Amino acid sequence: MWLFLIIWTLVALFSIKIFNKLSTGKCYADTVMSGKVVVVTGASGGIGFETALELARRGAKLIIACRSHEKGEKAVRRIIRRANNKRVRFIHLDLTSLSSVRKFVHELETSEAKLDVLINNAGAICTTREKTEDGILKDLQINYLGPFLLTVLLIPMLKKAAPSRVVVVSSSWHKFGTTEDLNSEKYGYIQSYANSKLCNVIFSKELARRLEGTGVDVNSLNPGQVNTSLYRSSTVLEKIRSLLLYAFFKTPAEGAQTSVYLAVSCECDQISGKYFEDCQEVRASYKADDEESAAKLWAVSQELVRLTPDEIGKCFGEVS
Repeated sequence: MWLFLIIWTLVALFSIKIFNKLSTGKCYADTVMSGKVVVVTGASGGIGFETALELARRGAKLIIACRSHEKGEKAVRRIIRRANNKRVRFIHLDLTSLSSVRKFVHELETSEAKLDVLINNAGAICTTREKTEDGILKDLQINYLGPFLLTVLLIPMLKKAAPSRVVVVSSSWHKFGTTEDLNSEKYGYIQSYANSKLCNVIFSKELARRLEGTGVDVNSLNPGQVNTSLYRSSTVLEKIRSLLLYAFFKTPAEGAQTSVYLAVSCECDQISGKYFEDCQEVRASYKADDEESAAKLWAVSQELVRLTPDEIGKCFGEVS
């Protein structure tokens, strides 16, 4: 009886995995990225690493941006070895520190003449309501406000490289988010995560509107449910759990496909302000279509990250 149950359980899990494989989007574009400068945040592991690896295989000059020096340098060595591309380097970026974001931008500006693709991949779920040195909820800063500041400050470099692209990794959880009282500790960690992911989508649409006609395209995406826990498993029970999740979730390489697609595919030329899943455009939550809410979110974000008039003028050519 137990053997029969185990066999049918394995058959069911295997069937689910096959279905996931068949339904998962894949980037088939053969675009070569030689001569292109690409920044991928949170690329030391998971989806970010797989995204960076694929772009390096296509010949891109790649900058790995993450918090840990050790993990960042290790990712660089792995990518160079596996992609046979030596134009890969690490620049420290701690999204929980606005000064670190500004320092990263300065270092990139002094070492590169342009930026062709920026992929805001880094993200986190923080179970505590801890705030950063900047007085911002940690998960909100990692998932949204840090990338907001990073992207805005890099606009001049993106304009120099036009046509260029900004890719923002969001989540299907954005549908449950709100932009009211963003930095309030009243939200639980799941709601706070959803809020930050809604901000990602709204920000992408609003930035696309503000950059219309500049040649800088901005899009957001949902990578799907991705199993990255296998690489963090330490105990036997954790590994068993991870293997079970493997049947239901995408691998990191599969989860990276839409990010790669938006970064390289000719099909995405001059497409901006859209939301994607499985390498195709889909409709985001209706909450992302309210231009009045988007303008309000922009103003709040600008205040929280303390954008100066000079920074705004440099990026958009005006004081706003």
